[in-house]
Amino acid sequence: MKKVKDERLKGQLIKNFKTAFVIENSFILIVLVYESFKNYGEIINFQNPLWVSFMIGVISLSILSQKVTAAVEDKPKISKKRLLIYFLLEFLAFSLLFILIIPKYIWLSVICGGIVALITSGIFIYNNHYRY
Repeated sequence: MKKVKDERLKGQLIKNFKTAFVIENSFILIVLVYESFKNYGEIINFQNPLWVSFMIGVISLSILSQKVTAAVEDKPKISKKRLLIYFLLEFLAFSLLFILIIPKYIWLSVICGGIVALITSGIFIYNNHYRY
């Protein structure tokens, strides 16, 4: 097989990967919704491989797309005080969300909320680097 050197074909190949990813995740989401109606409350856990694969796909797509969408040079930088406020709001919101999901383990919920807030704040800081 010859290596593809035409830029149009490379672009089409990337679009094909994107389309396949969307179709795959749509099917996984449909199966998850169907199972959630069938077995309410048992579907959203880490023992379900469909849920884990869907979350890994969505998280990896969002992290990888930061390199493409991060260059926002026409917007001013966000101040460090505002970034800290965003972090605290995210920490509180995600901690409360995890407390609703895992009510037995409050400390685990707070740790999970902190991890999510750290990741999203890290993405904000990374994007802030490219602003003027």
